[in-house]
Amino acid sequence: KRRQIELVVSGFYEPVLAAIPECDRIAQIKKSINYVRKNFGYNARGLWLTERVWESEIISSLINSGIKYVVVDDFHFIAAGKKKEELHGYYVTESEGRTLGIFPIDENLRYLIPFRPVEEALDYIKHIPGEAAIIFDDGEKFGVWPNTYEWVYEKGWLKRFIEKVLEDDDIETIHFADYMKSTPPLGRIYLPTASYFEMGEWSLPQEAALQFSQLINDLKERGEFDKYKQFLRGGIWRNFFVKYEESNNMHKKMIYLSKRINTKYSKKKKLKQALYRAQCNDAYWHGVFGGLYLPHLRREIYKNLLIAESEIEEPYIEIEDINCDGEKEILLRSRKLKLSLVPHYGGAIFEVSFFPALYNLQDTLTRRFEHYHKGIRVGKREEGGIRSIHELEKIVDEKVARELVYDWYLRYSGFFHVFDKDIKLDDLRYMKYRELGDFVNTPFKYKIEGDSIVMWREGGVYDEDFQQAKLLKRIRLFEDRIELVYNFIVDKITTYQGGLEFNFKFTDPEFIMNGKAWKKDSSMEDNTKELQIIDTGAGFEMTLMIEKMAHFYVFPFYTISQSESGLDMVYQGTSIVITKDMVSKNTEYKVRIIFKEDRKDA
Repeated sequence: KRRQIELVVSGFYEPVLAAIPECDRIAQIKKSINYVRKNFGYNARGLWLTERVWESEIISSLINSGIKYVVVDDFHFIAAGKKKEELHGYYVTESEGRTLGIFPIDENLRYLIPFRPVEEALDYIKHIPGEAAIIFDDGEKFGVWPNTYEWVYEKGWLKRFIEKVLEDDDIETIHFADYMKSTPPLGRIYLPTASYFEMGEWSLPQEAALQFSQLINDLKERGEFDKYKQFLRGGIWRNFFVKYEESNNMHKKMIYLSKRINTKYSKKKKLKQALYRAQCNDAYWHGVFGGLYLPHLRREIYKNLLIAESEIEEPYIEIEDINCDGEKEILLRSRKLKLSLVPHYGGAIFEVSFFPALYNLQDTLTRRFEHYHKGIRVGKREEGGIRSIHELEKIVDEKVARELVYDWYLRYSGFFHVFDKDIKLDDLRYMKYRELGDFVNTPFKYKIEGDSIVMWREGGVYDEDFQQAKLLKRIRLFEDRIELVYNFIVDKITTYQGGLEFNFKFTDPEFIMNGKAWKKDSSMEDNTKELQIIDTGAGFEMTLMIEKMAHFYVFPFYTISQSESGLDMVYQGTSIVITKDMVSKNTEYKVRIIFKEDRKDA
């Protein structure tokens, strides 16, 4: 009421606007505008651009939503050729003759407020070569980031800053909307696709990100970074869909469902709300925070996607390029289960969703090299002291260091391996084994036979002598179970072991095998025909059965990822490998995976 606060909006569930369909963009922005109007009586016309991810295609969406201005980083303008001293005001851009105001956030102010002494921030503001010092930043820096609560509140930074600003006659605070009304723009501009500078490093492939980081450090050491910064842009945000296949799977499932909801079920508010929630950005990428590496974030995305999917689809078998890689995937749906197969990648399973629990068991994450793994040391962390989130120590204990393992294939399910006869559990867990076959991440042919999917590959076993081999997979989906029959066919009997691999993500599971029970952080192996998993946290029970006695290896796998608190070891799933000696020219594996709802604690 006193007009001290200017309310701005974003997509209601904070999506990266450029990464969602235009109809959803407009709907989410209008939902935010309507919410602010209803609850505060305020007609918001400014937009906070999530992660400052700018692509020119969003301009028309913003204008069509009623937005008058947006705030992005000054780096966007610098990448367009502007100089720092030209960025103390706002510019206009246009799409099809309609204009939109754009304010550049001062990077120096982002690092001064609230991290440097008040006097230093005020001195900078008073000496800028223009009339507007523009700041717009995350509220989490004021108390949520490590050590900021003590600095900002207990030690009085915020109170002192406000008092000093109010006391200074040379400094006037003003809302963005009011500034636009009172001051003309500095000119017209067309921004390149961009986000803030650090995002350019994070979104690059791992090796390229390491090179980019080294280049930045080299330029800073030579004192030439500011001179060349405008030409250093790294990757773009969408590249996370290439860098992390798991992110792409979530995103393309969301796009797939958005098309169906907006064409056939546009009046169903519950489905749209679930879809919009699944567009929240955090789980789709990874930078200095956990993001994609945090299982609870991914789980919420899939939960909402499954809420939508469970109400709009009927049982089917469908062949479609759902993940937009130019190859066809196979989608199977029963009343309770959804199964997605990728024939061109080992004939693997990349989604196993159980609708009664709204849970995707295939929500695993592959162990990858990250560029910040370079320089990790084993030791003891020092206690005390304050560091920014960009200056965290790379010190881990031996337990964490042991889990710094990299997979050579994606952590999907349904793979078939050819192992040496003396394979050990730790060989599997820490990727120390020899792969003798070529059936893991290679293409399979496929066809539909009735209610079955048949996939096959003519490959081989590679040891001292090459031997031709064929793998035939037959997969059927029922209401509450999956049935798999694998036949591995060779010309002569070998001394190797064939292994089926399943990787599933659980929440708080109890594993039961031959009367022995254990939790997710432990490993186990035994000869058996059945493994039972009870995951009350996720709300289901699963039983994995093989027709004839086999050797089961069960172990967890973890990733090492950076966050605002340092390096974290995060559980990303449990691997179940079932091996049998190849005692004939045609070794058969018959597996059933049965699901049952368990809602006791879910």
